[in-house]
Amino acid sequence: MPTSLLQRRFGLPALSALCISAALLAACNGSDDSASTGAGSTSATAAATALAVVKPVMDCAQLASVDLTDIGGAGSTITSAAVTTTTINGNTISMCAVKGTLAPSNTFEVALPVSSWTQRFAELGCGGLCGNLSDPTRQSAFSFTYNCPLVQQGGFVTAATDMGHSGNGTAWTTNEQQQADFAYRGQHITTLAAKKLIKAYYGQAQKYSYFVGCSDGGREALMAAQRYPNDYNGIVAGAPAAHFQIQNSVFHGWSVVSNSTTGNSSGNSVLYADKIAVLHRAVLAACGDTPDGLISDPRACSFDPASIACATGALDTSACLTPAEVAAAGKIYGGPLDATTRERMQIGRPLPGSEGNWVGVEVPSTSTSTGAPVAVSSGVFSYNIVTGAYNLIFTGSPTMPTIDNFGYTDASFYSTYLAPNHPLYDATNPDLSAFQKAGGKLILWHGWADQHISPRYTIAYYEAMQNTMGQSTVDGFTRMYLVPGVGHCGGGEGLANIDLVSQITGWVEQSNAPDSVMSYRTDTAGNVTASRPVYPYPAVAQYKGSGDWHDGANYTSGAPLYNVRTPAWAGAMFYTPYTPKQQGVATPL
Repeated sequence: MPTSLLQRRFGLPALSALCISAALLAACNGSDDSASTGAGSTSATAAATALAVVKPVMDCAQLASVDLTDIGGAGSTITSAAVTTTTINGNTISMCAVKGTLAPSNTFEVALPVSSWTQRFAELGCGGLCGNLSDPTRQSAFSFTYNCPLVQQGGFVTAATDMGHSGNGTAWTTNEQQQADFAYRGQHITTLAAKKLIKAYYGQAQKYSYFVGCSDGGREALMAAQRYPNDYNGIVAGAPAAHFQIQNSVFHGWSVVSNSTTGNSSGNSVLYADKIAVLHRAVLAACGDTPDGLISDPRACSFDPASIACATGALDTSACLTPAEVAAAGKIYGGPLDATTRERMQIGRPLPGSEGNWVGVEVPSTSTSTGAPVAVSSGVFSYNIVTGAYNLIFTGSPTMPTIDNFGYTDASFYSTYLAPNHPLYDATNPDLSAFQKAGGKLILWHGWADQHISPRYTIAYYEAMQNTMGQSTVDGFTRMYLVPGVGHCGGGEGLANIDLVSQITGWVEQSNAPDSVMSYRTDTAGNVTASRPVYPYPAVAQYKGSGDWHDGANYTSGAPLYNVRTPAWAGAMFYTPYTPKQQGVATPL
């Protein structure tokens, strides 16, 4: 499949840095203006930077001799250990870059600061189906650039992995061990290797460990909390593809068939970029409730595409939707129902206000043109489902339905095709009691205008945690932030730069539980042009009614706009406690 489609669907490789780092970008607000950084932000940052710098006790090159076979098994090796330099917002940082392989095929790299380590470690998630190794020494590639002292001064040891396979090929899907490495093992053993290298290089263990990821990196983050509750003190999980199998089957597939003139892969697209612009303007006009027209909680928006339907017999349809376009938009928003029970097959679809991000995902990148294939909007999903290349991800056998005979309206699809590997790939176990008892802290975040993964799935997971563990317990170690107008792991019309990693370090290290967190919009030169607080779910930011609405100081916490819990749906059974599936080489604890 062309890499460009992988990039559009899952952020590989160009968006992998964004998917890994949109939450790291969250750590990077070093503003000293307490009025504009939100409650607790300044004190959390100041306290977090107070840890002493620890210097190495050996030369970087000596790390090449560290034995990692106790972690990865026979064949694990370090291939290089050398000092390199990186520039972060004008600061030149020296790093000891250690590269190697954890058997059988997990390529990894650990970046250890030579003279600026503040006793912190951060494992970085990877996006999409992984298969690429992002360079952790190039911290600017992880958006470590938003005035974050801990990052700009080289305070973190960072590590990354390709999670057991290289490139966008399909061979790994037939390999049981590589399936396990992608599902859960790769990040864990990389973390163990990084911690062993830290101990060797600095003569002491890290004081605090963190995981930061978005998209599949968000799934990896939740997988860590569920399977390895002692690996990290704090976790930031952005736009998690937690229900990996649903995401890569009925969710993406429905986007394809709902925008097809024939309802299958042989048709042309119905909606194109030009009409998406018409639709988006109408949605914001109807439901925008912020000074800049964004939607604070799209679930409270009851917009009907039929409200902008073209008049019967209209000759000019450029500013309205034809009947076919109205129907396609309604399907994209609504999702399918079980044909017999009328039960919802999906609980989350792209939400009102996200339309501006649909181009290249739910609809083609081009404007109206005759004959454009619907497959251009299908990304990885149609490739998987049509060719059968990734069928083993789901069922363990090449019997997966094609995109044209998929069980979109038959809830038995879940038990037949997705249940067998649900405990392997999915990260929807709501029982995080072991992580909570270990003192772990979790921040979930999602952009309301996400075009790839619906924030309703993250809400469903958060509610499942409350149902399983009790709301007061969840409130003690988890926060969730939903950001208006922000797309998948960033981007969109919203204020996409938010401070979350400094929040997680302050919470872990100083017990400063996060409250409001300021989000920012910046221009191409990096100058802040607007700010607005984001409050722990379900509260929303409310303009006070006076003062510059671009200034976050002129907002306060508003009451929730939507109070309905996630309704019943066909996949709800996957959001109850379950025993994780393990396969292949035993994983070190």
